[in-house]
Amino acid sequence: MNKVRFAIIGCGGIAQSHMASIAALPNAEVAVTVDIVKERAEQAAQKYGAKRWATSTEEAVKDDAVNAVSICLPHALHEAHALTAAKAGKHILVEKPMAISLRECDSMIAAAEAAKVTLMVGQVLRFREANREARRLIRSGAIGKPTNVIRRRHSFTREHRAEPWSNDPAIAGGWVLYGFGAHEVDMILYLNDAHARTTFALGRKTNPHWRDYDDIDILFDLSNDAMATMTHSINIKPGAWDCLIAGTEGCLCITNDVLTLNGETLPNKFDAQGGMQRQLAEFVNAVLEGREPEASGRDVRRTMQALEAVKISLAEKRPVEADRL
Repeated sequence: MNKVRFAIIGCGGIAQSHMASIAALPNAEVAVTVDIVKERAEQAAQKYGAKRWATSTEEAVKDDAVNAVSICLPHALHEAHALTAAKAGKHILVEKPMAISLRECDSMIAAAEAAKVTLMVGQVLRFREANREARRLIRSGAIGKPTNVIRRRHSFTREHRAEPWSNDPAIAGGWVLYGFGAHEVDMILYLNDAHARTTFALGRKTNPHWRDYDDIDILFDLSNDAMATMTHSINIKPGAWDCLIAGTEGCLCITNDVLTLNGETLPNKFDAQGGMQRQLAEFVNAVLEGREPEASGRDVRRTMQALEAVKISLAEKRPVEADRL
């Protein structure tokens, strides 16, 4: 194999970013576009040069020219379509979150391993240059041993503008928890090379436009002995998106894509837009080289394990031992 030929499963908003990134890679192409709305599948095929389009994953994976799928569907549909792809022997890139329950994630991991195909999750923040440099600095000992992490993602909304499914907890899993949380929890664990041992979370449902938690505060005890606090809200103005990592010998702050080390802003100009391109390139190269990718299904399980613990803690209002799930 010298080129990865994708079936794009779902042709909505995030799929456009996947297809544009694939089209820019010399060793990949969009072979088939799939959507239950045939006009959308057909339009995507025309735009990105796919040879054909389909209205079902089952139909698309029968195509011998296809050797991978990119699953860009509502969260609750990820498992079923990943299992279909694995059964057909296709490599799998699935948008984050991997799924909305740990059981579903374990099912996907097992299916991919049984079929000997690659399973990678679209944890795109791992591929933003500022986050990669932050991890390099932490690993190099620039702040000593991490002791305390504070991560915030705050915004303000009084109306729901996204796809209707994203406001349905049965499909999205809760947008603040799984839509945002899949990114933010993953970043805490990625930057610390850690998993969550114990978590405690509190949430509130006060925004009349959202059907699930719109404010969530989480405390993690991490396996590197650091503690981490994460706050998510869609009720705060002005917003914030930052992460502070304190260590025994210093402090690193990530604000959007700007790094500050011990109070001094680093001069690097990090590309904030290239994460998706690097993510797709990593998946393609991993498939062609026969190696495990960054953000493999098994690696991202620790993120999904932490989110499962948060979900239980929110429901039962108690600490949960995440590493026992």
